[in-house]
Parts: sequence; structure tokens; C-alpha cells
Amino acid sequence: MAQHWTHQGGGWLPPPAPRPGVVPLRPLGPGEILGGTLTALRRYGGRLLGALLLGQVGALLGTLLLIAAAAGAAALASPTPTAGSRAFVHALVPATALFLLVCWALAGALAAALLRPAVLGRRVTALGLLRAALPRTPAVLGAHLLGLLAAAGPACGALAAGLPPLAALPLAPVALWLGVLFALAPTAAGYEGLGPVAALRRSAGLVRGAWWRTLGVTVPAGALAVGAAYALQQWFGILGALLAPALLLTFPQLSAGLLYADRRLRREHPAGPLSADPLITGCP
Repeated sequence: MAQHWTHQGGGWLPPPAPRPGVVPLRPLGPGEILGGTLTALRRYGGRLLGALLLGQVGALLGTLLLIAAAAGAAALASPTPTAGSRAFVHALVPATALFLLVCWALAGALAAALLRPAVLGRRVTALGLLRAALPRTPAVLGAHLLGLLAAAGPACGALAAGLPPLAALPLAPVALWLGVLFALAPTAAGYEGLGPVAALRRSAGLVRGAWWRTLGVTVPAGALAVGAAYALQQWFGILGALLAPALLLTFPQLSAGLLYADRRLRREHPAGPLSADPLITGCP
């Protein structure tokens, strides 16, 4: 593309980076990442929400089947008539926890599946997003859980060993450091098709040397998601209460996806445009 003339100091400047999608195809600033996340929600929010709801319905049906199977097996194995009811109650808490974990992982996989269409401004459907995300949901879940275990494991182990909470307080900076270091692991697992351990290594490699910058994007993204979810509930009542969990699940992970794209460009293609990155072109 042709260069353009500037009157500020005089001279020729390179043309502005193209912007076919939600962000320009060049290294991004923190404000551009958060703004791009808002733009992605505005353009693709309906399809993202539709894919998430479809996946949640499937997960809910699977959870109910597991609970019913546990209750039925307990009723057959015990002569007492209340065995099935007790088994249903006992299975409800772990089944609910499993359902929430699957929804969390599915949102991360959907955010990773939306990354390239959002950056390139391509069309995508809810079913297309869901088909792309479902195979990677287990790996994203594994990356989430391993990252959480690495960050919170030392403090939880200290508390389980009987130490008072104040004795475990010095471990809080370690947990924060590890949490930020592995913040891009779910996106790496969902986008690159990596296993959970490889995704954690990939995140650590991308975040290394930019820990504070990563913190400066992830914390405001989480705060914006919480504030917007609260506002939705206050302004729109029941509808807002239904939309707020989806926003809490997707907004931080969409911003992590754009940060992942930015970190790949800065570390792997520092001299070239974003359009030359494998993230954009799809080249191996």
C-alpha cells in the first residue's frame, strides 16, 4: 500500500494497518485489546451466546442423565424405597459442579474458535462455532484446572496441612504470579489444539517478559465483566440475570484470546504485520 504524507514533522509515514475485523492487524495496546473485545461481543455476541446456550443445554441433559442413572442404580441395589432419592441428592452437588466446569471450559473453547473470524471480520454461525469448540473443550478444561491447581495448590496444601490462613498469606504473590503466567493456556489449548500441559508451557512462553502487561489486561477485563454483569442484572431484571453469567464466562476469555494474538505477534513475528502470522493466515 502507498505511504501517506504527514504535516506533523514532515515526511512519509507507512500506511495504517488494515482492520478487517475487531482489531487492527498489528501489535495491540491494552486499550485496543479491551476495545476489540467489546467490538467482538457487539458483532458476534448473539452467535456466541447461541452456541454457548446450545452447548449448555447438551451439558445439562447429560448431567441429568448421569444423576438419573446414579439414582436408578442405587434404587436397584438397595431394598429400601428411599435409596434412589438419597442417591439423587448425593449426586446432585458433584453433578452440578461438573456442569459448571463444562460450561466454563466450553466458553473458553468458543472464545478460541471465534478468535480468527473476529480478527479477520469473517462470518460465522452459532453451529459452526459449536462444532469447532466441542472437540477442544476437554483440553481447555484441563488447561483451566491445571492452571488453577498450579496457582492455588500451594496455599490450599498449606491450609490442608493445618497451617493458619496468615501463615499461607505469603503464598498469595506466588499464586498471582502463576495465575497470570498461565492465563493464556486455555486459549492455546483451544486454538492450537494443545494438550493441557503443553498449553501451560505455551502460555508461560508467551507471557514471559510481559507479565505486568498481561496482568494489566486480564484484571481490567475481569473487572469490566463483573461490572457489566451487575449492571445487566440491575437494568434488565430476569433477562439480565440470564445474560450476566454468559458475559462473565466469555468476556475475560475473549480478551485473553486477543492478548494471545498480540503476544504471538510480538514474540514470533516482531518485524512483520499481523497478517503474516500463522494465527491469521491459518498456516502451520
